[in-house]
Amino acid sequence: MKLLPLLPLFGLTVALAIPSMAILGGPRQIQAQSPYVRYESVNYPQRYIRHRNYLGYIEPVKTSLDELDSSFRVTTGLANPNCISLESRNFPNYFLRHRNYRIILSANENNDLFRQDATFCPRNGLNSQGGVSFESNNYPGHYIRHRNFELWLDKFSGFTESTIFRNDATFIQRDVP
Repeated sequence: MKLLPLLPLFGLTVALAIPSMAILGGPRQIQAQSPYVRYESVNYPQRYIRHRNYLGYIEPVKTSLDELDSSFRVTTGLANPNCISLESRNFPNYFLRHRNYRIILSANENNDLFRQDATFCPRNGLNSQGGVSFESNNYPGHYIRHRNFELWLDKFSGFTESTIFRNDATFIQRDVP
């Protein structure tokens, strides 16, 4: 086990013990200088993970609503303290989760299934060029990725997987002022 800092919250650093893994898809540190972050697609720069009408997308940030919908607070994973959950900035206690493999924004239902579905383990970016990929806590080997600008939870087949999948599932963290 390795002790990694997770997120400085107002000057405090939270540390998590995460098992050592292979470089590709291995554990990834999540650090921020502000309480909120935004995740930019590596293969569609200027498009960020966001929620709209309670569904997950990657879209440009052009308006103040876009700014809010694409800002998340990184919390300790609701189902696994070694992972994270992403809480909406403008809908407190609403988290990104998967349902039927679609990434959605949902109110915390405070049950085990919700906690599992809303917990993602940050990994080194699958495109091997930096960034972060988010593996499902309860569907190991499945990652958040975009398809046609919609966010889905898809299975990663490993080293034979396409470059497109690897890029679609890799994001760059940006601090939000």
